[in-house]
Amino acid sequence: MKRTIVLLITSVSILACNKTQKENQGNEISKTQTVQPVNDAESGNKFDIEQIPYSTADLGNFPFLTLPKGLKEMNKPLKKSFDVCFFPVNGKMTAFEGQLYKANISADQGQEFSQHYFEKSMEDHLKSVGAVKAFDGEITQTEYDSYNKQDPNKGEEGDMGYPGETIKFYVIRSKEMGNIYVQYTANNAAGKLNILQSKNAGN
Repeated sequence: MKRTIVLLITSVSILACNKTQKENQGNEISKTQTVQPVNDAESGNKFDIEQIPYSTADLGNFPFLTLPKGLKEMNKPLKKSFDVCFFPVNGKMTAFEGQLYKANISADQGQEFSQHYFEKSMEDHLKSVGAVKAFDGEITQTEYDSYNKQDPNKGEEGDMGYPGETIKFYVIRSKEMGNIYVQYTANNAAGKLNILQSKNAGN
């Protein structure tokens, strides 16, 4: 009888231990699957322009970027001396004002567009002039619904910021040129590029 009781207690203890181990494993799995949103790409912290160091590079003239060899503006780009453009700050489309450039990008005639080439060229150049990645991801349908009617250039050249569209957003902070916001997106057919210079934003 005593032996039966001891066996029962041992069995219950083993089952309890197994259950605890499984629960702990489940907790570990759920922790590893939690994705940290990309805001400030270097630290994972929320975007704060005051934390971005000033660029010392010679940025040249607006729009500050020359397209890589083999790529061109698909049509006449949208250029305005002062307008508004929305950028994904912490995943929320936020309006900035300033000099604006927006363009659709394609390959030169007779060549095929390479998404990898476009994105890598943009990233390499932006990093070389001291730009900091502020966002890399998609916005939600809810976020799109909340901002799209406020964008006066929705549907124009270089328009981006749609659900399911991966946006790469960089910021260049310059004492001479102000804050420069750059975002781009691409698929296997073409790319889009937006650049806004805000001379009075915090400078």
